[in-house]
Amino acid sequence: MVITQLAGNGRVLLTVNEDGEWGSLFYPYPGQFQHLREARLGIYDVGARKFTWLRRENGLTLALAGPRESARTPLSTWSAPGLTVRIQDSVHPNHDLVIREIQIRADPPRPLRVFSYHSFEIAESMYQDTAYVEADAVALTHYKRGYFFEIFGDPGFSKAVCGEHTLKGLRGTYVDAEDGRLEGRQIAHGAADSVAEWDLPTETPGTITLRLFLAMGQSLGAVHDLHSYVTRGGPVRFQRESEQFWSTWAKRRLPHAPQALSPRAAEVYEASVLVLRHSIGKNGSIIASPDTRSLVIGGDAYNFCWWRDGGYISKAMDEAGLYESADRFLKFASQCQSSDGSFFHRHCPDGAIGSTWHPPPFLQIDQTATVVSAAWHHFKKGADPDLLVDLWPMVKGAANFLRDFRDPATGLPAPSFDLWEEVKGIHTYSTAAVVHALERAARIAEEIGKSPTEWRRASREIQEAALANLWDPIRQRFLRTLEPRDDRLDSSVLLALKLGLLPFDDPRSRAVVDALEQRLGVPGIGGLARYEGDRYYGEENPWVICTLWLAEARLRLGEADRCRQLIEWVADHATPTGLLPEQVDRTNGQATSATPLTWSHSTFVDVIHKYQGGVGAARSSTDD
Repeated sequence: MVITQLAGNGRVLLTVNEDGEWGSLFYPYPGQFQHLREARLGIYDVGARKFTWLRRENGLTLALAGPRESARTPLSTWSAPGLTVRIQDSVHPNHDLVIREIQIRADPPRPLRVFSYHSFEIAESMYQDTAYVEADAVALTHYKRGYFFEIFGDPGFSKAVCGEHTLKGLRGTYVDAEDGRLEGRQIAHGAADSVAEWDLPTETPGTITLRLFLAMGQSLGAVHDLHSYVTRGGPVRFQRESEQFWSTWAKRRLPHAPQALSPRAAEVYEASVLVLRHSIGKNGSIIASPDTRSLVIGGDAYNFCWWRDGGYISKAMDEAGLYESADRFLKFASQCQSSDGSFFHRHCPDGAIGSTWHPPPFLQIDQTATVVSAAWHHFKKGADPDLLVDLWPMVKGAANFLRDFRDPATGLPAPSFDLWEEVKGIHTYSTAAVVHALERAARIAEEIGKSPTEWRRASREIQEAALANLWDPIRQRFLRTLEPRDDRLDSSVLLALKLGLLPFDDPRSRAVVDALEQRLGVPGIGGLARYEGDRYYGEENPWVICTLWLAEARLRLGEADRCRQLIEWVADHATPTGLLPEQVDRTNGQATSATPLTWSHSTFVDVIHKYQGGVGAARSSTDD
């Protein structure tokens, strides 16, 4: 199912899908682990003896809130003749607690029963779970090993049962609700699930409000204590605290988009900043996406911390005022750095090394470079020398690795995998990232009284080697890759220009940008493809980040109107709730691949800030 809305607190990350239901539940870090298999709500009309799960195929219509509302607290409304169900989800800012408010209005008033179904895959496995009903249906508890989930209601449940799903030919305990009566067990194990029931007052006019709470913890005592704390404090209080926190956060922390942009672009900008906020864990890990749909076809997903993505996202966090989030990321990076100074392909949100398809040394050299550049950018925004002292061991190790990881024949960085994670070689973008990072490492050294000489010399040597070996004077463009030679046009060269491989006032830069837009611009639908011959999720689909790199390049060439047009194109291709995908299907304009992609959102934020600042032809990228 497609993600439409997010809510989180840095430990818990909840996604809501296109049916307005909980789609995934990550704990104890965003991206790790995904514990939820399925959740659904159903209504039983006692007089009519009719049961309905809240699904479009059952004759109901669903309205999802717009970006501004849903980004703060996910909101959806189901409606059918004589019935309206409004659902608002939130995650408490400082308790590991999901709160679901369900408002039901029946016209005419009549006796109804509401059923909430829950199926977990605790620690991402459906086996060896336990679910049981607390005495008098006070709560439902699901657990496995070190993860515990307690579900309770306000008002309390009328009844609750447990059962099993999937294995033994079973569909799931949700079928127990479909005759309007629960008859299941009080405890189940294996592929365990559960259903809770509320019996609504028979003739109550107006709107009836129910609340479902899901408490998380790493011991049985922890979830019991949280349940007790909520009950003693008054359940409505915790919902109001969550709503007020996110309202205050949006008011105090969300910067305003430029007035020259459309209201839609401003909405997507605000949604983007909130996606950045929700994608970082309390430990500083930044996930590429909470979307897990690729598990089905690829056996893996995007819920890892990539250092290139994380570095660019942390820069956008700095630009948007999320300085403390960028700070946490850099400290997390320091803890995950390999002993030789490089960064492994990707890490799990808890800091363990992630899965990879690269052979040893599991390296994309630009990722190590991006972390160094992010450290300089973070210092530049905060001007705190203490920060540089703290990050110095990480910067020193990474910069020394970049200095020494060289191809002896060309003087360029030695072969590694490209930023698209497909080809091992010497790449133009990866080279530019190393040039940029070594110069930023030299600046960091200068700030705290260290010698910048070796790193600055290496940066200049590599840049000279790049212009000698990677520039094709006949075609007047950069190669995509050297060894093996690949001269296909690749939009990542735009990012290489941003990093200063050539200044934008060099005529060659304009020639490169023009050629890329002419060949990789997607006819009809618009936007910019990744590279010639791209087949990932389609044939040369436009990518959000690539289109935004073109927007910034046009801005730096003095074409602010063209930059704005490309920003608006991206906003127009966000989902209805303001989420940006990795790419857009060139045949129908719909979001495809991972949605939301955090890097897409961070690039949108970054380019809007550049647009607002008026970066133009006279300014090079040397201050980035």
